[in-house]
Parts: sequence; structure tokens; C-alpha cells
Amino acid sequence: MLKNKSTLWIGLFVTAVAAFTGGMLTGYFYKAPSIPNNLAVYGTDEQVSKVQTDLYISFDSELNQKQQLEKLSTLISRYKFCNLPIEVKSVNNGIATINLDEHPWVKQTNKPPSIPGCSGRSWRYVYFQGSAGGYATAATLARTFVQPDYEGDWIKGVRFSYLGKPIQDGDWNHISLDGVITRDNLP
Repeated sequence: MLKNKSTLWIGLFVTAVAAFTGGMLTGYFYKAPSIPNNLAVYGTDEQVSKVQTDLYISFDSELNQKQQLEKLSTLISRYKFCNLPIEVKSVNNGIATINLDEHPWVKQTNKPPSIPGCSGRSWRYVYFQGSAGGYATAATLARTFVQPDYEGDWIKGVRFSYLGKPIQDGDWNHISLDGVITRDNLP
């Protein structure tokens, strides 16, 4: 009986050492890109009390800045905002102009859609509403496009528009996406 327990413990120890060594070798030979060279998708914690990095991504180095922004807008739309349209309109003098649009069926009415799931999501009726939700939306969009922790060559700031019109101070009670947002004035 004692021999079987000893054999079991020795086997478990050897397995643990082998797994640890394999993991160390894998990490040595297959290094992940360093985080400062990756772009981040930001969000907030569940209590919307702090901004956090939800995902790191990298793009082909041959893409120009506008192409990277377009891929970033597609990713953030899918990952954070139920595929709501986010379009990079331009990049001029280091300032990106991003248009937040609605699905066609939301544009056709002045009331919230009654469609369940992501198809019923809307900037106007969901993501721009409520102090916590509005803050989470503004922080996610602004920080993800401005990339405050990115050390490479990136845009200086971002300007948001909604349905093709620049977002102005006072347009919405719970979001702060007006003017040019830079690393110095992030929500």
C-alpha cells in the first residue's frame, strides 16, 4: 500500500515538473509580442468604476494608420457594441474622425427597437443612455481609438460624430464624446 502511494506522488511530481518545464520552454521559443507594441481595446469593470484593458491586438505592420483604425473600428463594433456601425471617415493632421451610425431599422423610427438581442441595440437608445452606460461607452470608444498607453506612432486625437453630425457638448446627458479627444482629456 505504501509503495503505491509513493509511486503516485512521485508520478505527480514528475508530471508537474515536466509540465512546468514544457511551459517555460514554450514561453522561451514562442514569445508573445510585448504589450506596449499592441493596441488595446478598453472597457470598464462590471461596476463601471474603473477603466481596464479588455483585449490586446496587433495588425499587419504593412497597414497604414487609417487601415489600422478601420480594423480597430470593426473589432470594437463586434466585440463591444453589437455590430453597430462605426466608420473611420478621415484622418487629418493626426486627428481621426469617427462616425457612429445606427442600423437602418433604427433610423426609420423615433422609438427604441423591439427586436431582441444585438439587432435591437442602438447608440441612441442603449449605449448613450444612463450615467454608467454612457460613461462606459465614452471611455471605451475614446480610449480604444486614442490608445493612451501605446508607445508607437499613433493618432493625436479623435473626433466623434453621430449620424454624420459632430457630437456637440450637451447633445447627450450621459456621454462626453464632444470636441477633439486626446490623451490629455480622456473620459
